[in-house]
Amino acid sequence: MNRGAVVLLAAGVMLLGAVLVLDVSVSPTPTTGQATTLQTTTLEIVTRASEPPPPKFTRTIWATTTLNRSEFMLDFCRGPVSVDLGGAWPILVAEHDYCGGLDWMPELEPGDAIALFGDGVESGTYVVREIDHGIRGHSRVRDLPRTDIVLQTCVSPREVVLVGMDLFEPEAQS
Repeated sequence: MNRGAVVLLAAGVMLLGAVLVLDVSVSPTPTTGQATTLQTTTLEIVTRASEPPPPKFTRTIWATTTLNRSEFMLDFCRGPVSVDLGGAWPILVAEHDYCGGLDWMPELEPGDAIALFGDGVESGTYVVREIDHGIRGHSRVRDLPRTDIVLQTCVSPREVVLVGMDLFEPEAQS
C-alpha cells in the first residue's frame, strides 16, 4: 500500500472515530432493526490506476556493471549505468552529476514517473516512492530504499540523492 493510501486510510479512521464519539453523545440508542449512521456509512475504495502517470523523464541505460566496476563505467559519461548489486537488493541506476545525472534525478518528487529502457533494467514506467540523501563516499548498499530500482547521483561535494522507484503495475482487470 503506498503512502497516499495509508494517509487516506488513517484520515478515514480518525474521521470515523470522531463520528463514533459524536454519534454516541447525541444519538439515541437504536431499537432492534434500526440502522445507525455508522452502520450505513461506507468508505471509498482506493484502487491502483490502470494507466501510469506520464513520464517526467525517459532514460535509456547504456550499460550494466557490478559494484566493483561501476566507477569505471560511470566515467565514460555515456548515460546512466545499471549496477547489479545481487541478491534481493534493488538495481542501482547511477550517473555522474557532471555527466547529466544532476539534470534530472534531483528534479524528481514522490509520485513522479520515469520511463526506463536498456541494459540491466526491466523496461517500463517506474514511479518514485521514496527520496533519501546520503553522504558522498559513505553510502552503503544496506542504506538504499527497498524499491525495485534506486537512482543515484551526487548533488553536492558531500551529498548524494537516492531515489527509490517501483515498476508501475496496473490494477488487475476483471
